[in-house]
Amino acid sequence: MRRLRIGVLGVGRMGTLHAGNISGSARRAELVAVADPIKKLSRMVARRFGVRAYESAAEMLMKEELDGVLIVTPTPLHVEHVALASEAHVPMLLEKPIALTLKDADRIVSIIRRSGVKFQLGYNRRFDPGYQKAKRMILDGSIGKPIMVKTCARDPEPPPENYIPVSGGIFLDECIHDIDIALWLMNSKVKRVSAVGRTLVYPQFAKYRDYDNAIAILHYQTGALGVIEGSRTSKYGYDLRTEILGSQGAITIGNWKNDSARLMTKEGTIDAPYPWFWGRFAEAYKLELEAFYDYISHGTRSPVSAEEGRASVQVALAATESARTEKVVTIR
Repeated sequence: MRRLRIGVLGVGRMGTLHAGNISGSARRAELVAVADPIKKLSRMVARRFGVRAYESAAEMLMKEELDGVLIVTPTPLHVEHVALASEAHVPMLLEKPIALTLKDADRIVSIIRRSGVKFQLGYNRRFDPGYQKAKRMILDGSIGKPIMVKTCARDPEPPPENYIPVSGGIFLDECIHDIDIALWLMNSKVKRVSAVGRTLVYPQFAKYRDYDNAIAILHYQTGALGVIEGSRTSKYGYDLRTEILGSQGAITIGNWKNDSARLMTKEGTIDAPYPWFWGRFAEAYKLELEAFYDYISHGTRSPVSAEEGRASVQVALAATESARTEKVVTIR
């Protein structure tokens, strides 16, 4: 079977991670090219993986015969790069979030609908074995009717200050994965959002009307509730947890390195959290690519659609507005 020819557009830390995973999936795919406007970076990554380097996204898409492209560029460039991939008729996997505004999200949805090009959004948690298992248990009725979801995402350090003003804020940047997973697990749209944000440790966030700790409460159309907690001040390590409460039970997804073993001493029980998301979701990133390969080869339905990406952005923007205005925001 011919291997799929894949290119990566944008080779910062996430693009380089994806490039490595593509190179490691030699049975199904091969990395053939990377592109990044930073010439030194594109050449360095290209040399590392033995592929061709480009500075221009358009040039890579024009010169290479690609079966798929991963778009891992800054979010403000997503509309431009999705349009380029669509014009070249190259299936794409776009890293989250789909956009920073609803206007741009709608543009991408429209481009994908018009072109008919295959599109998958990069919400890797959906492919994590723990979250997959939780979704199956919800669907088979193991916990009865889902009535509440709680997510906790605590980063061990803040992003660089120069990233804060272009990040979209804590709900669009850090919490967007949690919002997506909360929508996916509960299988319901959100009708209202109330949120609060505070700058408690790192004063630089306040300069950009952003926060280092925030909470959003989601009111689902089904009547269910959601609680999204985001923090950039977790000094003890990366902390990620999700709980789904149902009418007949509950499911929890944790973040520990060793879920089945606990070290017990006279000092107590010790668990070691992952230091960062790279380790926690290493397998999920690989499974996300496998889903993309399947979708390119014979899939008919996107594993994560552009419309789903728009929905998570809409909730994140509502949470941002609610935190700034201290009012409940209705989603229409």
